Amino acid sequence: MFFVRKNDELGQLTQEQWYKGFEKSAGKEEKGDLQIASVDVTGKAASVKVVEIYEGSTYTDYISLLKLADVWKIVNKIFVVEKGAA
Repeated sequence: MFFVRKNDELGQLTQEQWYKGFEKSAGKEEKGDLQIASVDVTGKAASVKVVEIYEGSTYTDYISLLKLADVWKIVNKIFVVEKGAA
């Protein structure tokens, strides 16, 4: 997974690193608003924009999917965090 660091450089996390970042909050309710902002599908490829608004920050995810054997699979995700945007 790729993201933009605070210094505007490209950052990358493995799936294991990304999951580890959620260990402390696993099972806890988050107070925020999740919005599917857009969905674009062409044949067996799709792109979804998801906006997550929390107090003090907004996360925007861009998720790429492919349809394999009639099942949609996430093949890539990038995100941007805007602090104080909420």
